Amino acid sequence: MTRMLHIVGSMSPSGIGNFIMNVYRNIDRDRVQFDFIVHEHREVSFDEEIRALGGRLFYVTRKAVSPVKNFWEIRNVVKRGRYRIVFRHTDISTVALDLLAAKLGGAKVRIAHSHSTSTPNVRMHRIFQPMLNALCTRRFACSDKAGAWLYGDRHYEVIPNAIRLEEFAWDADVRSQTRRREGLEHRLVVGHIGNLLPVKNHLFMLEILAELVKKRPEACLVFVGDGEMRSRIEEAMHTLGLARHVVLTGVRTDTASLLQAMDVFLFPSKYEGLPIAVVEAQCSGLPCLLSDVITGDVDVVPSVYRLPLSAPPSLWAERIAALAKEQRTAPVYRLFAEKGFDIREMVKSYEELA
Repeated sequence: MTRMLHIVGSMSPSGIGNFIMNVYRNIDRDRVQFDFIVHEHREVSFDEEIRALGGRLFYVTRKAVSPVKNFWEIRNVVKRGRYRIVFRHTDISTVALDLLAAKLGGAKVRIAHSHSTSTPNVRMHRIFQPMLNALCTRRFACSDKAGAWLYGDRHYEVIPNAIRLEEFAWDADVRSQTRRREGLEHRLVVGHIGNLLPVKNHLFMLEILAELVKKRPEACLVFVGDGEMRSRIEEAMHTLGLARHVVLTGVRTDTASLLQAMDVFLFPSKYEGLPIAVVEAQCSGLPCLLSDVITGDVDVVPSVYRLPLSAPPSLWAERIAALAKEQRTAPVYRLFAEKGFDIREMVKSYEELA
């Protein structure tokens, strides 16, 4: 059995965390095991499940506290564990320092995995990009845009953010049960899944909702996730008089059933890599309305629509009202497999490294 080490910011239910756990749950663990270096421990995380699956967790000092201590702790974990294969999941090239620590610890295979198409600190990204490319032995990316962002003109491999298709299959009974349980009966439910971060554009979504309730008073917006924007979202929804129309669920592990309860999936991010939540929403048969900056690699079925972020909230609201009238049916799951979104096929990329 080969133990692979993944270096992450945190292992909470988020885009990167969900992606890694999807791979981990479906990989042949008689051949491959995952261990994790984690920079930030959160109350809601996959720690218990990781240990149950046979994985190990190593918590290191955050770079913001002590970059030197962080560097040597990573190096020591790699050396003591004799890890041959190390992954660094990221959206910025400054993680080159982590790969350098892994190299000094003895890792022969060092893989960066790009999960986004931008970062707030572009200047630092450009400075460290040559170093990252020099230290990688292989380069993974969730999409072509994400690969070009992290690696520039260097060669990379696209590893799609795949899912277990049957878990998200359209189910009318689950929809009815979930809407009843969550108090969403007789509502037009617009949903969003993602960390409460500025890049996800939650305040703009509230502006869209303010326009939508003028046309559809029964409309509500369900935010699934948590993060630094929560207090600002709560303040804005009260200022706009939307308190009765917004549901903040916090972090949830039952996103498959929550997707069944929705009528339209809204995703106006300012930038993304390849948002796994949009794949899951399509698999659930939901019409999806995205910002036009999101890669077309995520499109599987015809029910994905886009608007520019410069379009007024009223236009977004009109499109949502129209999409909510569409008949919801199960998509052809073969199409997801053909685009590489079947997790059972995707894990072979990891198994082949062992």
